[in-house]
Amino acid sequence: MTPMDKYFICLANSYKHGGRCIAGIEVVPHTDGNLGIVRHDDGRPRWIRPVSMSANGEIPNHMAESFKIFNLVKLTDVVLCPDKAHSEDVHCTRMENCPFELSPTKDFIGQLVDTKHQAVFYLKGKAIPATMIDRLDYSLMLIHPDNACAYCDEERENSKYRMKFSYFGSNYDFPITDPVFLEQFKKNPKSYRDLNDVYLVLSLGLEFEGFHFKLVATVVFPNDMNATEKSQLVDLNELSYMEQQKLRFANAYAKWTPDEDSKLLELLSKGFSTKEMAKEFERNEGAIRARIKKLTMEPSKSENGISSDEETLAHLIELKKEIEREIEILQEKINTKS
Repeated sequence: MTPMDKYFICLANSYKHGGRCIAGIEVVPHTDGNLGIVRHDDGRPRWIRPVSMSANGEIPNHMAESFKIFNLVKLTDVVLCPDKAHSEDVHCTRMENCPFELSPTKDFIGQLVDTKHQAVFYLKGKAIPATMIDRLDYSLMLIHPDNACAYCDEERENSKYRMKFSYFGSNYDFPITDPVFLEQFKKNPKSYRDLNDVYLVLSLGLEFEGFHFKLVATVVFPNDMNATEKSQLVDLNELSYMEQQKLRFANAYAKWTPDEDSKLLELLSKGFSTKEMAKEFERNEGAIRARIKKLTMEPSKSENGISSDEETLAHLIELKKEIEREIEILQEKINTKS
């Protein structure tokens, strides 16, 4: 077989037998700067997994470090080496990142989802018996599950970090091997109990004690999640007040535009509440009150010689008052729980 070069979008760089399993969906770069997704005859995206010559095919850690999720990767001198269900396996002489910017939005990720298989790797259980592996011709898939929940099973010695989810009406519970996700999960596990909009790269492991176990190789969050979804994935106690506000409100601390000022006054004249206007402008209520005060007060002294520094100071004082109000509310909540 003649060696060739191939490209893929990296969707997995997970733990595998002391090294890493790197895999992704094959693409063809076009001259116009776009990428064409390579697909099977049934419409599924075609996966590709470079493997080493070692017994388990793992990529050494020092070689895998530079490959991040949604990097465009080029493989040189590719030779196919499928192994039963692991039909995606290839050997190559070189792997390298390409200078290509990918935006993992929901729409883009949706093009990479497996829409063919309604059961995860043929059976609905946690593993496939080695005696049945010949029935499969794939070992990787990207899905958009329902009711996903990451958790830690302390009673297990191995594979205690796991993901529960539903897919086409069936419930699954697999170990997680995504090192990036696990690092974040261990810092704040409570934030990952209810994942409303997440994508999972699932992988079928090598044979172990007569079974091929199913794994969550990558946990993918779209970069266009809304502010509420993002705020659920971080420990707010570790963030500054300003960072918390930016997570909760898309336009927090952004400069007001003339059009926004006009609309704010219009809504005010129509009797909209501060809460309603805060939702409309994606800012907190303190910012709405401060802007209304600025727009409805007598002609500002800045027009008569007051410096911009004094205006900035007044704005910061208003923000300070808002922060103090929120601190009082939070303190009351803490005292009530105590």
